[in-house]
Amino acid sequence: MDRQAVIGFVLIAVIFIVWMFYMAPEPQPQQPKAEQPSAAAQEQQVQKDTNVSLPSSTDTAVDTLAPSIPQQRFGRWFAETSDGEKRSIVVETEKYIAEISTHGGSIARWTLKGFNTWDGRPLQLIDWKRSSDFNLVFASSDGRYIDTKDLYFQISTEKNHSRAKLADNDSLVVEARLPVKGDSAAIVKRYVFRGSGYAIDLDVEMHNMADIIANYEYQLTVHSPALTEANSVEEASFAEAHAFVDGKRDYLDATSESEKEKLNKEGEALWMSVNNKYFTHAVMARDGFVGTGVYLEGIMIPQRNKGQRELYEAAFRVKYRGREVERSTFSLYLGPMDYDELKSQYEGLEQTLSLGWAFIVRPFSEYLVMPLFSFLHGFIPNFGWVIIIFSILIKILLHPLTKTSMKSMQRMQKLQPMMNELREKYKDDQQKQNMEIMKLYKEYGVNPAGGCLPMLLQFPILFALFSIFRSTIDLRQEPFMLWITDLSGPDIMFRLPFELPLLGMSFVSGLALLMSITMFIQQKMSIKDPRQKAMVYMMPVMFWILFNSFPSGLNLYYFMFNLLSIGQQWYINKKHENEPLVKVAPKNGKNKLSWTERAMANMQEKAKQQGKSSKSGKKF
Repeated sequence: MDRQAVIGFVLIAVIFIVWMFYMAPEPQPQQPKAEQPSAAAQEQQVQKDTNVSLPSSTDTAVDTLAPSIPQQRFGRWFAETSDGEKRSIVVETEKYIAEISTHGGSIARWTLKGFNTWDGRPLQLIDWKRSSDFNLVFASSDGRYIDTKDLYFQISTEKNHSRAKLADNDSLVVEARLPVKGDSAAIVKRYVFRGSGYAIDLDVEMHNMADIIANYEYQLTVHSPALTEANSVEEASFAEAHAFVDGKRDYLDATSESEKEKLNKEGEALWMSVNNKYFTHAVMARDGFVGTGVYLEGIMIPQRNKGQRELYEAAFRVKYRGREVERSTFSLYLGPMDYDELKSQYEGLEQTLSLGWAFIVRPFSEYLVMPLFSFLHGFIPNFGWVIIIFSILIKILLHPLTKTSMKSMQRMQKLQPMMNELREKYKDDQQKQNMEIMKLYKEYGVNPAGGCLPMLLQFPILFALFSIFRSTIDLRQEPFMLWITDLSGPDIMFRLPFELPLLGMSFVSGLALLMSITMFIQQKMSIKDPRQKAMVYMMPVMFWILFNSFPSGLNLYYFMFNLLSIGQQWYINKKHENEPLVKVAPKNGKNKLSWTERAMANMQEKAKQQGKSSKSGKKF
């Protein structure tokens, strides 16, 4: 989960806890602070450049040699292929345009159709300024660090096409061959393109390379996707590198500006991926082939105008046994972080999509919110209206919980005059005052936590919505109406002439402002206790500041939800305003205490005991 989502969850939880604190008849004990995870020890001093070096699993030969040997020195095996003619083969499908270059025999360009960058340009997924992707890295037997991105391959297709356009059922094989020792040995990369989907196949063959590749290992590397969004900080907050080794997914989130963070996993490797907010590069083993491990490395790089970028490189380790011909088989995915697309590629790959905390929030995201959202979009083309209808359906679903909460709060309001009398009568005896108030609750069958618990039960759904609306690619660059031009980003109604100190606000979100206004109206309708008057004004302002930079799709949902809650609150207040409070008879003639009453009684008993012990203590 990204840092901004965690901060948002924590702030929302804190605000609701404060709100419940003021709504409760008496102050509640303070909540314990959550334990902070310990920071992992840093492994090595970071290199000065932004590229990562990938160590061998058997020793550190590759990691040690990489920064010390100039790229132009490739040893006796690869010097002849360090220079050549740069040309490309272009493959176009309905989803993308790919360019395979002789320089590296790798994917140099990958332009996604149907997507644009924030400034309207075609979306180029390969960060060509850093490197091409899907290169091979290994140590040679003569002590050289070899990265095939620096060497020149011979590329060809079945019919010697320099450009090919594939229909849905078409396929094309592009072969990149690197001759070694004349041509008695070779490295062959064979790409299989298909007309449908974002995935392609890659076969890597080693021909007579036993006396050339050292350490019995080579690695297939992949880099971070290129920048695609206007807000680099937001995009960096979602950037991660993932690996699936020995049946478990691990990930690396680089947040350090000073040192590269690393994750080295050895075992049965099935896939690895590197993603930004909306797009990913993934390498997946296929046809029963597995790797011997995965190495992830990343660093956070500050950008201009307070921007950020997280750069990652991942290496899929392959054991080399030195056979005459040895093949490794992969599938490569270069496309959107779409849940269904990722799930169809490989087991667990959909877990790289940020959908909230596992076992608490994520199940609501996967099995309730996302299916309902997709169903509505099946016959409602505009996502803004999908969100509005969605909010109505969620309000109906949560109606029993919110109805109970509102009725409980209304009954608490009717008890306020009697509670104020008790507070005045026993203002000098806090323990007696609390006992009498609890007795009053019991006599009229009012649960002081009745308005809070239903809200707590809604948290998983609310957090699931928070996660989905911030990360789903379906809302990316989708307009609604008026000033709302992108449901995945803030709806900027107008910009401020300067940035507000401490708050960091430089613009005003119209939907966040409307949401805070509707929250204020709802608070005025439901809160009548003079002691809680400050919360009526504080809560809307706090939520406005918090949600001002959130995606407009999320704010549109909360605005609609608040509007519906105002209507629901008005109806409940109107329907039950003339109902008198009636004392309830004890069940089965027994005077049983509720769990809240027992908790309050236990607290008061402990306070009495502490008071007695302090009075009987000796004075020195």
